[in-house]
Amino acid sequence: MRTPDFSDGQLIDGLRAAAAELGEPLTNGAYDAWQRGRDIAASPALLIRRFGSWRAACEAAGLRANATRSTSRRWSEEDLVAVVATYLSTEGATGSFADYSAWARTREDTPSGATLRQRGSWAELKRQAQSH
Repeated sequence: MRTPDFSDGQLIDGLRAAAAELGEPLTNGAYDAWQRGRDIAASPALLIRRFGSWRAACEAAGLRANATRSTSRRWSEEDLVAVVATYLSTEGATGSFADYSAWARTREDTPSGATLRQRGSWAELKRQAQSH
C-alpha cells in the first residue's frame, strides 16, 4: 500500500484538526491514535521526517507541543540496536515496525517506534540487531 502524498499545508491542517478535537498541548501519542484511519492526517513519523521533530511540526501549525526531553540523547545507537534485538527475540515477534511499536508501548523505558524512526530506518536497525 502506497503512502499518500501530503503537502506541508495538508500536514498542518491535520495537526490543527487533531488539536481542535484533542486540545493542547498536542502529544505525539494522542495524535497517533487520532489519525489512524483518517485520510486527512499523516502519521507522526511522516510529520517528524518532514518538519524535523514533533515540536517543529506543532510549531509550524501554531500549536503547543507537549514538553518532553529529547530522545536523541537518551538512547545511544547501541541502545536502539540492543532493544530491537530484544524485541526480535521475543516469542511471537513478527519483525514488522507496527509490531515493534505495539510491543514497545507495553514496556517501560523502551524507545517508541517514533523514536526509532527519528534515528534511522527500521530495516537498518533490524539488520544491525540481527547481527548483534
